[in-house]
Amino acid sequence: MRKRVGGLLAAAAVLATACSPDTGEGGDAAGDDVYRVVQLVGQNQAGPAAINAQAAAHAAKAAVAVLNERGGILGRKVELEIVDDGGDPTTAVTKLQARLNAGPKPNLVLPGNTSAEALPMAPVITEAEVFSVQQASASALDDPKKFPYLFKTPPIPASWAKSFVDYAKEKGARKVAIIAGKDAFAQATVEATREAVAAAGLAVSGEETYTAEDLDVTAQLERLRAGAPDILFMQGAGASVGYVLESRSKIGWTDVPLVADSTAAVTSLLNRAAPDGVVGTPAAANVYLHVLAGAVEGAKHANPDALKTMLAALKAEGEIKLPLNAYFAYDAIMLAAKAAEESGTATDAKAQSAYLEKLTPATTGLWALSSYTFTSESHGPAADPKAAAIVPASVLKDGRFGAAE
Repeated sequence: MRKRVGGLLAAAAVLATACSPDTGEGGDAAGDDVYRVVQLVGQNQAGPAAINAQAAAHAAKAAVAVLNERGGILGRKVELEIVDDGGDPTTAVTKLQARLNAGPKPNLVLPGNTSAEALPMAPVITEAEVFSVQQASASALDDPKKFPYLFKTPPIPASWAKSFVDYAKEKGARKVAIIAGKDAFAQATVEATREAVAAAGLAVSGEETYTAEDLDVTAQLERLRAGAPDILFMQGAGASVGYVLESRSKIGWTDVPLVADSTAAVTSLLNRAAPDGVVGTPAAANVYLHVLAGAVEGAKHANPDALKTMLAALKAEGEIKLPLNAYFAYDAIMLAAKAAEESGTATDAKAQSAYLEKLTPATTGLWALSSYTFTSESHGPAADPKAAAIVPASVLKDGRFGAAE
């Protein structure tokens, strides 16, 4: 349950003094020498979600620093304004509208760190005709007809689901149990997983749900255990992840491997030792995390040079506290930069969208976490299942885990 956090509009500008060469012609004749990125995140909200929001801001700062070292975007210096929305959807919309009314108009909006924040901001961004590349995952955001200027960076649920099922088959699993939240994103993940399981010739032995208010889910887990699954898939976020793991440990059901989905995997509980996390405790026994291949040492990755640049930039800004899954804001800014450079405009959202809709995995750029494919029918990237990895829960080091399973 989210708490509202009040406060005045806060902005932090990240500037650089690198010179700005002329890198493009046409498109913008206004003479403005600044490319403005506005990011709305709840860095100061209560609870573990604040850490994820801080990671998103960290990623954005690193991306801006890298771009300014290279002369900015279309010769413009890149400025980042971070607006704290407290993690509250209503506050996010209010502060976004206030910022749009205050001017000057942003060139790029990064709307929230969660789907709950991003969804209500999407119509506002569309009406204002502002370009937006975001790290929220809700399937409803992938609607080019309704939101023509919005693109997503996390792989669509079907890509994650295919990766999980491939792993389950490799481990000899025949029956899969699923436990997930009740929100729209959670259920989209469940639907994609269910479809991938069926397509692979496996079976879902049982499905259970929980709410953010459920502090104990032993009843749900007992029902799942009765179905004798070979593997348990957990979708979750924040404190709920800890409650599921505690309940699993309480009933002594740790002999069946549990795979935490990509959202649960970025919960700090699963990459820190006690007392700050559960790594090394009974709650983390036989627990595995679904993460990007780039978040795993030694794993094959589509953009190794760009990843090296990203890691260096993140370290320069501070400690990398979460798996790289939490830093998609970096790629969001890099994709927007490419769209502006190639379309020749930093202000025409329609032209930039048209460029990204033609992006393929063969397109090169500074994005580091994945390769991207967009179309006029889908602004959510389809990703190669091999771009993800499943690893044991372990202590994170510089945003990365040890070798994959």
